[in-house]
Amino acid sequence: MNSKQQKYPIFNSDKELSDFLLNNLTDSLKQSIKVTTSIMVKAEMENLRKEVKEHLQFNGYYDRNMISTLGKIEGIQIPRWRQTPPIGQNLKSFSVFDQQKQQFEDLVAEMHRLGVSTRKVNKICSTVFGVKISKDQVGVIHKELAEQESLQINSQPITEKFEYILWDGIWVKAKSFGLKANNKTVLLCCLGITAEGKRQIIGFAPADNEGYEAWHELILSLKRRGLSADGLKLNITDDGAGLQSALDHLFPNVPVQGCIVHKMRNVLTQTRHKNKPAVGEQLSAVYQAESKEQAIERFEKFCKQWYIAEPRAVESLRFHFERTLTYYDFPKELWRKIRTTNILEREFREVRRRIKVFDSSFNSTDSLSRYGNSIFNYLNNNYPAAITH
Repeated sequence: MNSKQQKYPIFNSDKELSDFLLNNLTDSLKQSIKVTTSIMVKAEMENLRKEVKEHLQFNGYYDRNMISTLGKIEGIQIPRWRQTPPIGQNLKSFSVFDQQKQQFEDLVAEMHRLGVSTRKVNKICSTVFGVKISKDQVGVIHKELAEQESLQINSQPITEKFEYILWDGIWVKAKSFGLKANNKTVLLCCLGITAEGKRQIIGFAPADNEGYEAWHELILSLKRRGLSADGLKLNITDDGAGLQSALDHLFPNVPVQGCIVHKMRNVLTQTRHKNKPAVGEQLSAVYQAESKEQAIERFEKFCKQWYIAEPRAVESLRFHFERTLTYYDFPKELWRKIRTTNILEREFREVRRRIKVFDSSFNSTDSLSRYGNSIFNYLNNNYPAAITH
């Protein structure tokens, strides 16, 4: 891998590594080290069982502690042999308890922060343990790490009061819903922003489409966990009819802002190539208007000019057009921040980047959900507030 492709932190000195650990590692990371150590030791022991002629069996676990730069990590479960293993069959993975533990913590920190990939786990094994780990064992590692996350987003009560909520979906490849391998699956997401400007992914769900039923089910699950319309000023959505209908049903008294970026993108998709520049310029002018009245005037002018040459583009713009102007009912200083789902789109770019590092597809919606939980937890804990007053 060349330097342009390098995705992981590079530590040029012990001090850089120490600073990284102090600034980024948390109790969740200590748990990851604990779980990963146990899994890796067991993986090497499994390999040893296959290599030696003697019939070796496990007999439960015993606890071992590690003194790390994060403090003492207690209760690391190490598999116990029922019989004494052959002489000379020492486990290389035990080196993480002594001279190589800092290097091990470095690698696990990258894994926890960037997402577990086959390449990364193989690097951990070859660099620290001197053993190879199969793809199946990599899957077990990621599953157990994800299940050990200190915060499972979709199971936590929602206690925050949100002023703005953004709704959108990201399409990824996953084997799901009884369809063909690598079929597209959408991860429906909800991001809330409080009056103080704190932003947080509060729920997500894999689905095979972005229709009414899928969104309705996600919104209902959020309401059961405590999401309330109390104090909610605005729902910000993409241009999908299913989502907007679900919000009308479950949050009937909360205004909806349709994302102007999605709207313009959809209109241009329905526009012939030769007319795209002119149509795009006039669309931008609509949403750059100084008032709702001026925006409506420019909208009507657009429709009159293009209804013969670009009827499909005009129809696309007319669909729920009034909902793309809701931001004019708010203070002008908020317009740029509440008229698009760009805040959530930035989160999606990070998801795509990490999925590319991890793999190009997922074996199931369960694995997608586990990985999504890991990524969104990291973003919730590390990204700055999106809106401030």
